[in-house]
Amino acid sequence: METLEAQKPRVSVRKRAAAVKSFRCKNLVAVVEDPNDIRNIGTVIRNANALGVERVYIVDPRKALPDDWQQMRQRKSLSETSVSAVKWTFVKRFDSTDACLSHLEKHGFCPSSRRRI
Repeated sequence: METLEAQKPRVSVRKRAAAVKSFRCKNLVAVVEDPNDIRNIGTVIRNANALGVERVYIVDPRKALPDDWQQMRQRKSLSETSVSAVKWTFVKRFDSTDACLSHLEKHGFCPSSRRRI
């Protein structure tokens, strides 16, 4: 005797992302400084997204990533390793740690002493 399991309707990824957007932390920024292997950035973005981080800032002095977030989103290597999280997480690159810290300070994210851990 065959049984048919009730199938749940599939919800689009965009609808799922919209449903959880309000739970993301707007005051939490992940900063990745001078990554050794730029291919791992997609994994970092995926994990940051899973933890509710809204923004990922990458200090990339070698300029391995494009400056424009839209171009990053279209990079197949980032999209695949991030499991498309790069589409839902804002990513910004900086040429130097000082430029990143200045940006964060300007937006009220770090003290003016610029202590690094």
